[in-house]
Amino acid sequence: MIEIRRAGDRFRTQQPGITTWHSFSSGPHFDAENLSFGPVVACDEHLLDPGAGFDRHPHARVELITWVLDGALRHEDDATRIRVVTPGLAQYQLTGLGIEHVERNASDTEPLHFVQLWLLTDEDLPDYDLAAPPLTLSTGTFSVLRRPRNTRLPPAAAVHLYVAVGRFSVAGYDLGPGDSVRASEVALDVEGDGELLVTAAESA
Repeated sequence: MIEIRRAGDRFRTQQPGITTWHSFSSGPHFDAENLSFGPVVACDEHLLDPGAGFDRHPHARVELITWVLDGALRHEDDATRIRVVTPGLAQYQLTGLGIEHVERNASDTEPLHFVQLWLLTDEDLPDYDLAAPPLTLSTGTFSVLRRPRNTRLPPAAAVHLYVAVGRFSVAGYDLGPGDSVRASEVALDVEGDGELLVTAAESA
């Protein structure tokens, strides 16, 4: 199974200083037919004005992957951990039974542009990492393809691809920024140039 989702079909939410494009059902944009794909329940692209951000809020029973495209994200959590996330490093949080955190644009002069994925998990204990991909998740793997040539992604129960930057060909489909692919138990031939975010889950 291969399903293509186009950037123009995403939901958009605006609040002071923040614009978000949602690939899945979210908040006021409820869509009973688009709640999840495998463990992935959110793939949000955020654009934050200088100094803007998300005040303290909770998460539980999810894995969060944050990938910065431009700018710098200041992250602070209830473990008194403060990190500044910049392009090239993926921030990973396993929320376990519950965490609270704050996410803000670290700059007072430049915008922040990032993508965040949420994946459901049964893990009880929280964890944190800041590292270059690939990452091993409790539910599978996360990686970033930049210039794949004659690359074949192996079949998996649930593979979610998101074009963060650039243009790609996936299984013969031409994709641009904001487009995504959902594939199950099928190999995918990939070529392109940019940043393609790949989340592969071992079970649907």
